[in-house]
Amino acid sequence: MEHAGRTALVTGATGGLGLAQSRMLAEAGAKVLMLDVKEPQAVEDLREQIDPSAGELVWVPCDLTDPQATKDLVSKLTTEHGGIDIVVNNAAINPLKAIDAYDLAEWQRVQDVNATACVAIAQATVPSMKTKGWGQIVNITTVTLNGGWENFSAYVGSKGTLLGLTRSLARELGRFGIRVNCISPGAIPTPLEQEVWADQIETYVTFLLDHQALKYRGSPDDVANALMFLVSDKARFVTGHNLSVDGGWWMH
Repeated sequence: MEHAGRTALVTGATGGLGLAQSRMLAEAGAKVLMLDVKEPQAVEDLREQIDPSAGELVWVPCDLTDPQATKDLVSKLTTEHGGIDIVVNNAAINPLKAIDAYDLAEWQRVQDVNATACVAIAQATVPSMKTKGWGQIVNITTVTLNGGWENFSAYVGSKGTLLGLTRSLARELGRFGIRVNCISPGAIPTPLEQEVWADQIETYVTFLLDHQALKYRGSPDDVANALMFLVSDKARFVTGHNLSVDGGWWMH
C-alpha cells in the first residue's frame, strides 16, 4: 500500500489502459479520481473486482476538449481532496486521416485532448505538489513517435508535444521533488484499437508482430506495471525519461 493516503488522477480512466492503471493505483492504496467522458459503469465494475481494502475509486465526468474547463475542474478537485499527488495523462483521441483530410478545428481538438489538457492539469496540480515537496506526473505517449505509420499526423504530433513537455517539466519541477516521466506503449489490444482498425484488424496485427522483437501482444497490465514502477520509490532517481513498453518495436 505504498500510496495509501495519496490521491491520483487518471484521465481516460474508463478505457482499456486507464482501467488497468486505476486498478493498480487503487490496489497500492491511492484514492483514484477517474476522469472520462464515458459512462461510469466501468468504474462500478472495477469496484467489484478489487479488494475492499484498496483505495477509493471516484468517477469524475470530464471533457478534455475544453482545456480551461478542465483546469477549473481539476483545480476544484485539488482543493476538495487536499492536493493531487499523482497525475496520469492517459486520455487520447486518434482519428485516422491523411494530413490534407483534416480541417483545422478537428486537428486542434486532437491537440487539446492529447496535449493541451495535460498543461491545464499541470497548472492545476503542480502548486500543491510544490507545497508537499512530492509529486508524480506520468504522460502516456506512443510507439508511433518512432515512425512507420501513415495517416497519424495529428496524433503523433500531439504525442510529440507531450514528450517534449515531459522533458521540460522534469527539468523545471525536479527542484521541488516532483518527477515527470512518460511511457510509450506499443500497440496494446484495447477497444480503441478495434475501433480504429476495425476493417483491417488481421492485417494490422500481422504488421505489429512483424515489427516487434517479441512475437506476442502486450496487455494494459504491462503498461500499468511500468506506471507503478515510475511512481514508486524504486524510481526515485528517474525523471524526464520515456519508458518504451512496446515489445521491442524500436529494435526492428
